[in-house]
Amino acid sequence: MKVWMYVVLWMFPLLGYANTQQVELDKLIAAPTLTLKCTGDEQGLDIPLAHRWNVKKVTLNLHYVSSINLITSQSQLVVKLNGMPIAQTKLDALSPDVLVQLNLPVQYLSAGYNKLSFAVAQHSESKGCEKGCSPDMWTTIDLKRSVLAIDYENKAVPVALSSVGTLLFDPKVFPQAEVHLVTDTQDGELLNPLSIVASGVAHHFDYRQVSFTVSRQLKPGVDNILVGKHAFVQGLLGESKLALTDHEQGGYVSMLPLPQAGGGQDAGHALVVVTGKQVDDVKLAAETFASMSTFPGTPSLSAYEFKLPKLREYSGRELIEPGKEYTLKALNFPTATFQGGNASGKDINFRLPPDFMIRPNLSAKLALHFAYGAGMRETSAMNIVVNGKIVKGIHLGNTDGASFQNYVIEIPTRLFQPGSNRISFATELHPPLKECDLMLTGNMFLTVFDDTTFSFPDMPHFVELPNLELFMLSGFPFTRWADGYESKVVLTQTDDNTLSAAMNLIGLMTQKSGFPLYAIQLDKALANPWKGDFIMLGSPDSISAALGGKSLPFTKGKSAVPYALVRDWASDPVLISSVQSSQLGEGQGYLMQFESPYESGRTGMVFAARDSKNLLSLSEALLKSEVQAQTEGELTMLDLASQEDKAIVKSFKPETTYTTGKSGKKSFWQSYLYTHPYIYYGLVILLTIGFAITLFVVLRRYRKKRVAGRPV
Repeated sequence: MKVWMYVVLWMFPLLGYANTQQVELDKLIAAPTLTLKCTGDEQGLDIPLAHRWNVKKVTLNLHYVSSINLITSQSQLVVKLNGMPIAQTKLDALSPDVLVQLNLPVQYLSAGYNKLSFAVAQHSESKGCEKGCSPDMWTTIDLKRSVLAIDYENKAVPVALSSVGTLLFDPKVFPQAEVHLVTDTQDGELLNPLSIVASGVAHHFDYRQVSFTVSRQLKPGVDNILVGKHAFVQGLLGESKLALTDHEQGGYVSMLPLPQAGGGQDAGHALVVVTGKQVDDVKLAAETFASMSTFPGTPSLSAYEFKLPKLREYSGRELIEPGKEYTLKALNFPTATFQGGNASGKDINFRLPPDFMIRPNLSAKLALHFAYGAGMRETSAMNIVVNGKIVKGIHLGNTDGASFQNYVIEIPTRLFQPGSNRISFATELHPPLKECDLMLTGNMFLTVFDDTTFSFPDMPHFVELPNLELFMLSGFPFTRWADGYESKVVLTQTDDNTLSAAMNLIGLMTQKSGFPLYAIQLDKALANPWKGDFIMLGSPDSISAALGGKSLPFTKGKSAVPYALVRDWASDPVLISSVQSSQLGEGQGYLMQFESPYESGRTGMVFAARDSKNLLSLSEALLKSEVQAQTEGELTMLDLASQEDKAIVKSFKPETTYTTGKSGKKSFWQSYLYTHPYIYYGLVILLTIGFAITLFVVLRRYRKKRVAGRPV
């Protein structure tokens, strides 16, 4: 009976609405649950609402479990929307497991991010009195089983370029976005402008998953971007009785209504045209389109010149420059106050270059500016947590309160890692209560100010590859330069599906680096020798042929296929290699990294599937965070067919590695000494001993000369 109740509550919001998005709440926050503790607590999450949605109804199926020791008549849960209480329910000790359906008033919602919060008043009695934070005072919101359903209609898209930034490519669209690219797929010169447009769109969507499809024809029901030379564009638009206004030399970007196949127009979607008379003009229009953060209110614009400032290496999203001092405000951490005995932690998120070789004997410097309130118990403290590890506790022992400037904490660099890092502040603020005292929390606070500074020491750029995890973290090594300089994507098959898969990969790398890939190259062949990094897409056989017969798994000829045996606690899985002749099946494919056969220290990566249809499906699977989290090592196998609900991902660590340094360069001696540290230390010791002996000999001879020259 309970199962049917869940099914009915799940399906009810979907009845009678054409446009409904539903999402489990754990997809909106990086946590499976929210636990509310003590006599009073409040936590929440943000609900994104796209600007193009005209919201009609929002339904929340909320699941929570509360302690059976709560006093029912005095305990309650309040649901708030943007600070406004909209619903409340008793926390019944006799019915602790509750599923309730709530209608969220749409008048309190607006386009953007809306705060959905849960506040509790919880009371429990023991020995005739109540403790402020007794362990049996809790309520847990099950975010996985709590579902939000939004019923909406698409607003009409104004025929103005300003709609691009506000309505079309809005990161608040969920669960994912879809964009169709239209181009002359037979014209190889348009591949680079097309990739720039796709990269620009992905950049506008920020972290929101976006998938691309490519063809020569318009696609109904989604936003379309038409990229091509003027003659092709005019011919395609003429089929729908549309036309561009005359424009001079240079690039041209225009917004048009999206025509429907049976006649008429789709007011809820748009057609963006990126064109020019020559391919250089099309590229100019694409670069302009990809770069714009604000768009004019006119239907079109003409572009005549595009200048990109010189980029330094390692300048992508949230990437900090070693040796430079940053304020917390610059790291997107505004002044934060922790209030009460159950305050939520606050985080600083940043990234280090993915090819950093972090030396463990150095320290990062955190110079804190903070203050805390009077009247707290001497056991109060603030903990500093780095990547989940508590590294420092600051005693808040002055009962009169205190304020500190430049409270310096040296954090060992061994606690950090290449790629994403997090420094968290967590508080333990305790009131000086005796048993049965009333808990007052107004004086229990700690404030960390945003002029606190953080700096990380410089490190050498040196990393062992292959490592697909670094690719999923930041697009490395193809985003070593944020714009994709010295990187190439090669299509061994030139059909629409392969081209769509390439656009998905480019969009993925753009969102990882946080910068449009203006300089990445798309081609149907790899220049020999190619001095940079490259990605090759296609079937295993077509990729093997393009690489001069390189042995790859699952080709028609004999090839080595790895298998992992059970490992023990002290080592990685033991790999065995089976030489066989076998083929990939439906829904199967793989990512594989190796050292470029054309340039030492550079990387080649292949993305292979049985055919182009499967390649496109697998590229869409790579956009999912759960697949990215399992992608690592030298080889990652993907299987979409074995399970309907999720992809099976298996990754294999490399048996042999290669090294690369800054700018993709390396020297033999640097590589050898870094990978054989004991030899390095031995050489340092020998040089030190040699210097000491030399100095001793020189001083001894100098002393003999001085003694020999003295008169007797």
